[in-house]
Amino acid sequence: MDYKLIAVDLDDSLLDKDLKISETNKRALFAARNKGVQITIATGRMLDSAMPYIRELNIDIPVITYQGAFIKDTLSGNTLIKKSVSIENARKVIDICSRENLHIQVYTEDSYFFEEDNCFSRLYRRMSGIQGEAVGDLKRFLNEEPIKLLIIDEPDNIARYRIYFQRLLSDVLQVYISRPNYLEFTNIEATKGNALAQLGRMLGVSRKEMIAIGDSYNDISMLEYAGLGVAMGNAPDNVKSHAGFITGSNDEDGVAEAVEKFVLMEE
Repeated sequence: MDYKLIAVDLDDSLLDKDLKISETNKRALFAARNKGVQITIATGRMLDSAMPYIRELNIDIPVITYQGAFIKDTLSGNTLIKKSVSIENARKVIDICSRENLHIQVYTEDSYFFEEDNCFSRLYRRMSGIQGEAVGDLKRFLNEEPIKLLIIDEPDNIARYRIYFQRLLSDVLQVYISRPNYLEFTNIEATKGNALAQLGRMLGVSRKEMIAIGDSYNDISMLEYAGLGVAMGNAPDNVKSHAGFITGSNDEDGVAEAVEKFVLMEE
């Protein structure tokens, strides 16, 4: 199959444990581009947090961020897709988090906000490289529709609250675990799979001509949509079950392994 587009997740997929793109992964993606394959990212991160990697890879087509809620052409600056969470639904989540004493962050296009600084906000700041803002009462502060909401907690609590929130809100919001300690909420239509379909229409690339690479539950929709879905070796078994190929882990240059096998045709 002659693939024309590769969409790759960042955290725990393209990025290693030190949040770096290995030279091996970078060389493979550049070699694929030299063969005429377009490269983009599909991440849950906000755009500003993803931009250093976008620049490092010299990505020149629109990128998928915020779990598919936000597609932007970073060269022109044009926003192509933006799907927000209604204030009503955002406030429902905030109310529950307040009652359960959960740390939650809300995101606009280029900023994020939380009630008070704590170990979870500092953890996120170290990972994302972006400084958020403590604003006190989030429900009172919120006056525009956010693009995403994020709960940060211990993995066992995140797993438990995922079940709770999906039962409560799955008819109006996407509820995903994106990392073991992240529970994310986006517009019901905002999935990486939907975003990949929209991007394909923009670029004139069919789904069978796409490779999607990811590691977590929020990646399942694009693994299923793409002609070839590639799960990282470090992905949970349930995520792997939705992929057509299992590659090495994010610390074993798994992205390069898949690109070499299916695009560069190296044994």
